[in-house]
Amino acid sequence: PHANSVMFGPERVEETDEFPALYVNIYNNYANEEKPMKGATCVYRLSREGDAFTASPVQLIEIGFVEDPTLWKADAEADGPRPYGNCAIDCEQNKYYAFVMRNEMLGTRYFSFRLPALAEGEWDEALGVKRVTLTPADIERWFDCPFHFYIQGATLKNGKIYSLEGFGHDPGMPPAVRVIDLAEGREESYTKFAEFGLTKEPEFIDFAGDTCYYGDNPGSLYLISWDS
Repeated sequence: PHANSVMFGPERVEETDEFPALYVNIYNNYANEEKPMKGATCVYRLSREGDAFTASPVQLIEIGFVEDPTLWKADAEADGPRPYGNCAIDCEQNKYYAFVMRNEMLGTRYFSFRLPALAEGEWDEALGVKRVTLTPADIERWFDCPFHFYIQGATLKNGKIYSLEGFGHDPGMPPAVRVIDLAEGREESYTKFAEFGLTKEPEFIDFAGDTCYYGDNPGSLYLISWDS
């Protein structure tokens, strides 16, 4: 998958597994296929032997209302610029967040769901995994934020989603990070990386403890210090 956002969940497939299950957003990897897999997240079991890692799919989580213009799509006729969505996992609260760009007038919409257990879902013979389809009835809450100019990587820490966006070559889509306060249901901050001399397309953001790492398309890795 395109893997816009990647993060560990709270549950292991087997108690003895070294790693928790890994959640990987598909994003637009299948945009030109008959089934574009909008709003979908792959769940993998990781195993390690020496320096080699193996990822085995165990579950697929998908948004079941990606064609609904009142919730997900930009309008009834068009998908808008990026209808594929992104995801973030809150391990402490056991929540699954999905968010999608609708259009510049409607903004970017955030949805909160209970994170499905790994044992949940209907068996999908073609994929060889359990498939969980989230419906409007499963939405715990949703809220809108200002439009994100082409979402990239994302992570979640202490009740906040850190969402990257932008393309380095397009001045209308500047590389930036938005911090979304989930308790308040609002955008807390919007920071353009160009203000700090970073102009390449964003890709990766994550925390190791309280240290935030940011990576761009050429593969440079930076530390971000957040003011308290």
